[in-house]
Amino acid sequence: MANAPAAPTVHPLAAGDLELARALTDGEGWGNSARDWERLHALGSALGAEVNGVAAGVCTAHDYGALGTVGNVVVAPEQRGCGVGVALLEAALERLAGCRAVRVHALMPTAGFYRALGFEAEGMSTRFRLSPEIHALAPFNVGDAAVAPARDRWDEVLALDAAQFGGDRSMLLGALAEAVPEAALALDGGYILAKGEPPLYELGPWVVKPGCRGWRGLLEAAVAALPRTASVEIIVPSPNFRVTSLLEAQGWEAVDYTLAMVRGGGWSDEGNICARAGGDKG
Repeated sequence: MANAPAAPTVHPLAAGDLELARALTDGEGWGNSARDWERLHALGSALGAEVNGVAAGVCTAHDYGALGTVGNVVVAPEQRGCGVGVALLEAALERLAGCRAVRVHALMPTAGFYRALGFEAEGMSTRFRLSPEIHALAPFNVGDAAVAPARDRWDEVLALDAAQFGGDRSMLLGALAEAVPEAALALDGGYILAKGEPPLYELGPWVVKPGCRGWRGLLEAAVAALPRTASVEIIVPSPNFRVTSLLEAQGWEAVDYTLAMVRGGGWSDEGNICARAGGDKG
């Protein structure tokens, strides 16, 4: 009788595993750069799986106290069907055991996988892309919005984010503000951050209070700050019709969709989230 395959083992991702992690997410077309994975490693949120000592998959788990997120769940093609994905998710959920709710933004073909592990569907998000051709031509006009560098209003940014998400995301926000400082912006009642490098940037999180008058100016100032030769992406939760309408009017293209799924209860309302940060799809 042939020996049964060894069970996957999961461990914190080592610095030497980052090239593999990037290769796996590149294989899915997710656009994670080397700097993205270096940041995830520095935040201590990345996990790796092995089978018989061979790298088999990766994922990330962010613990923000009451709320947590799982993402970047990828299994090497040759290791699929061997329980690696389940092992990664179970290890991530163990890390997030103290969270009241855990969310993942699942690609549509993987929704059943997460449902089997106790996640329930909540709503859709749309990923929009601004092509370099439109980016170069569009006249982004900030108008009279009092947009300032996010670091100049950092205490307000952190307070707004904590009120929205119910947890401490200061390490993540600080890392994003350092990643693309020219697009890290804030005004009274809102902020926007970004990640990426040429030729692709992603805007988010972009959070505003109800009644924020400068919400559109935040987006336009951030896009105008990025190289006009770059593509820009943004992932918009389904409740934000005003954002999707604005993007469509400016020539952004809807390129794919993800399904917000949650395990547990008490996740915050996304009505104030104009765009979520990338990196939590799976």
